[in-house]
Amino acid sequence: MARTKAKAAGGRKNKYETHVKPYLADIKKWCQTMTEKQIAKRLGVAYSSWCLYKNEHVELSETIKSGRQSLVVDLKSTLIERAKGFQYTEKKVIKEGGEVVREEIYTKSSLPDVAALNLLLKNYDKENWSNDPQVIELRKKELEIREKQATFNDWTGVTE
Repeated sequence: MARTKAKAAGGRKNKYETHVKPYLADIKKWCQTMTEKQIAKRLGVAYSSWCLYKNEHVELSETIKSGRQSLVVDLKSTLIERAKGFQYTEKKVIKEGGEVVREEIYTKSSLPDVAALNLLLKNYDKENWSNDPQVIELRKKELEIREKQATFNDWTGVTE
Protein backbone atom coordinates (compact mmCIF):
# COMPACT_ATOMS: atom_id res chain seq x y z
CA MET A 1 0.00 0.00 0.00
CA ALA A 2 1.36 3.43 -0.96
CA ARG A 3 2.13 5.85 1.82
CA THR A 4 2.10 9.65 1.55
CA LYS A 5 5.31 11.61 1.92
CA ALA A 6 4.21 13.06 5.25
CA LYS A 7 3.43 9.64 6.75
CA ALA A 8 6.50 7.96 5.26
CA ALA A 9 8.75 10.65 6.68
CA GLY A 10 6.91 10.64 9.99
CA GLY A 11 6.10 14.33 9.68
CA ARG A 12 2.86 16.23 9.76
CA LYS A 13 0.70 17.16 6.78
CA ASN A 14 1.53 20.37 4.96
CA LYS A 15 -0.55 23.49 5.50
CA TYR A 16 -1.29 24.24 1.86
CA GLU A 17 -4.90 23.03 1.86
CA THR A 18 -5.83 24.83 5.08
CA HIS A 19 -3.53 27.87 5.28
CA VAL A 20 -2.87 28.82 1.65
CA LYS A 21 -5.45 27.53 -0.84
CA PRO A 22 -8.50 29.23 0.78
CA TYR A 23 -6.70 32.59 0.54
CA LEU A 24 -5.65 32.59 -3.14
CA ALA A 25 -7.82 35.65 -3.94
CA ASP A 26 -6.31 37.50 -0.97
CA ILE A 27 -2.79 36.45 -1.97
CA LYS A 28 -3.33 38.01 -5.41
CA LYS A 29 -4.20 41.34 -3.73
CA TRP A 30 -1.40 41.06 -1.19
CA CYS A 31 1.17 40.58 -3.98
CA GLN A 32 0.64 44.25 -4.84
CA THR A 33 1.71 45.51 -1.41
CA MET A 34 3.70 42.77 0.31
CA THR A 35 6.75 40.60 -0.25
CA GLU A 36 6.35 36.84 -0.46
CA LYS A 37 8.01 36.44 2.95
CA GLN A 38 5.43 38.80 4.45
CA ILE A 39 2.58 36.88 2.80
CA ALA A 40 3.91 33.55 4.11
CA LYS A 41 4.20 34.98 7.62
CA ARG A 42 0.66 36.40 7.42
CA LEU A 43 -0.64 32.95 6.45
CA GLY A 44 1.29 31.25 9.25
CA VAL A 45 3.48 29.28 6.85
CA ALA A 46 7.26 29.03 6.91
CA TYR A 47 8.90 30.75 3.94
CA SER A 48 10.68 27.51 3.00
CA SER A 49 7.28 25.76 2.85
CA TRP A 50 5.89 28.68 0.83
CA CYS A 51 8.64 28.15 -1.75
CA LEU A 52 7.85 24.42 -1.93
CA TYR A 53 4.13 25.17 -2.37
CA LYS A 54 4.91 27.52 -5.27
CA ASN A 55 6.81 24.72 -7.02
CA GLU A 56 4.22 22.04 -6.27
CA HIS A 57 0.99 23.99 -6.90
CA VAL A 58 0.60 25.74 -10.26
CA GLU A 59 -2.47 27.63 -9.02
CA LEU A 60 -0.37 29.37 -6.34
CA SER A 61 2.45 30.34 -8.70
CA GLU A 62 -0.10 31.62 -11.26
CA THR A 63 -1.89 33.64 -8.55
CA ILE A 64 1.39 35.27 -7.53
CA LYS A 65 2.31 35.96 -11.15
CA SER A 66 -1.09 37.52 -11.84
CA GLY A 67 -0.87 39.72 -8.74
CA ARG A 68 2.60 40.93 -9.71
CA GLN A 69 1.47 41.68 -13.29
CA SER A 70 -1.30 44.00 -12.13
CA LEU A 71 1.22 45.70 -9.82
CA VAL A 72 3.57 46.24 -12.78
CA VAL A 73 0.74 47.82 -14.79
CA ASP A 74 -0.02 50.20 -11.92
CA LEU A 75 3.66 51.08 -11.48
CA LYS A 76 4.09 51.73 -15.21
CA SER A 77 1.14 54.12 -15.29
CA THR A 78 2.44 55.90 -12.17
CA LEU A 79 5.90 56.21 -13.72
CA ILE A 80 4.44 57.61 -16.94
CA GLU A 81 2.31 60.07 -15.00
CA ARG A 82 5.37 61.13 -12.99
CA ALA A 83 7.45 61.53 -16.16
CA LYS A 84 4.84 63.74 -17.81
CA GLY A 85 3.92 65.77 -14.72
CA PHE A 86 0.43 66.07 -13.30
CA GLN A 87 -1.92 68.30 -11.35
CA TYR A 88 -3.43 67.56 -7.97
CA THR A 89 -5.57 69.32 -5.38
CA GLU A 90 -4.52 70.01 -1.84
CA LYS A 91 -6.93 70.86 0.96
CA LYS A 92 -5.85 72.97 3.93
CA VAL A 93 -8.07 73.24 7.01
CA ILE A 94 -7.48 76.31 9.16
CA LYS A 95 -8.53 76.03 12.79
CA GLU A 96 -8.63 78.60 15.57
CA GLY A 97 -9.43 77.57 19.11
CA GLY A 98 -10.23 74.02 18.02
CA GLU A 99 -12.90 75.15 15.55
CA VAL A 100 -12.66 75.09 11.78
CA VAL A 101 -12.51 78.68 10.54
CA ARG A 102 -12.13 77.97 6.84
CA GLU A 103 -10.94 75.45 4.28
CA GLU A 104 -8.63 76.39 1.44
CA ILE A 105 -8.34 74.26 -1.68
CA TYR A 106 -5.30 74.64 -3.91
CA THR A 107 -4.58 73.18 -7.33
CA LYS A 108 -0.90 72.35 -7.61
CA SER A 109 1.29 70.97 -10.37
CA SER A 110 3.98 68.36 -10.17
CA LEU A 111 6.65 69.06 -12.76
CA PRO A 112 7.85 66.29 -15.07
CA ASP A 113 10.48 64.08 -13.42
CA VAL A 114 13.71 63.91 -15.44
CA ALA A 115 14.77 60.55 -13.98
CA ALA A 116 11.41 58.98 -14.88
CA LEU A 117 11.63 60.47 -18.38
CA ASN A 118 15.13 59.06 -18.83
CA LEU A 119 14.11 55.59 -17.67
CA LEU A 120 11.03 55.45 -19.88
CA LEU A 121 12.83 56.69 -22.99
CA LYS A 122 15.69 54.22 -22.50
CA ASN A 123 13.18 51.38 -22.26
CA TYR A 124 10.62 52.43 -24.86
CA ASP A 125 12.91 54.05 -27.46
CA LYS A 126 16.16 52.08 -27.16
CA GLU A 127 17.27 52.91 -30.70
CA ASN A 128 17.43 56.65 -29.97
CA TRP A 129 18.08 56.93 -26.21
CA SER A 130 21.05 55.76 -24.21
CA ASN A 131 23.35 56.95 -21.43
CA ASP A 132 26.13 56.71 -23.99
CA PRO A 133 25.07 58.06 -27.43
CA GLN A 134 28.20 56.60 -29.05
CA VAL A 135 26.90 53.11 -28.25
CA ILE A 136 23.85 53.76 -30.45
CA GLU A 137 26.09 54.72 -33.37
CA LEU A 138 28.30 51.69 -32.80
CA ARG A 139 25.25 49.40 -32.79
CA LYS A 140 24.03 50.91 -36.07
CA LYS A 141 27.45 50.42 -37.69
CA GLU A 142 27.68 46.85 -36.35
CA LEU A 143 24.27 46.07 -37.83
CA GLU A 144 25.32 47.47 -41.22
CA ILE A 145 28.49 45.35 -41.19
CA ARG A 146 26.55 42.20 -40.25
CA GLU A 147 24.02 42.84 -43.04
CA LYS A 148 26.86 43.30 -45.59
CA GLN A 149 28.54 40.15 -44.32
CA ALA A 150 25.30 38.15 -44.59
CA THR A 151 24.73 39.43 -48.13
CA PHE A 152 28.32 38.58 -49.10
CA ASN A 153 28.04 35.08 -47.57
CA ASP A 154 24.79 34.47 -49.46
CA TRP A 155 26.44 35.56 -52.71
CA THR A 156 29.58 33.47 -52.25
CA GLY A 157 27.82 30.50 -50.65
CA VAL A 158 29.96 30.69 -47.50
CA THR A 159 28.30 29.57 -44.26
CA GLU A 160 29.39 30.53 -40.80
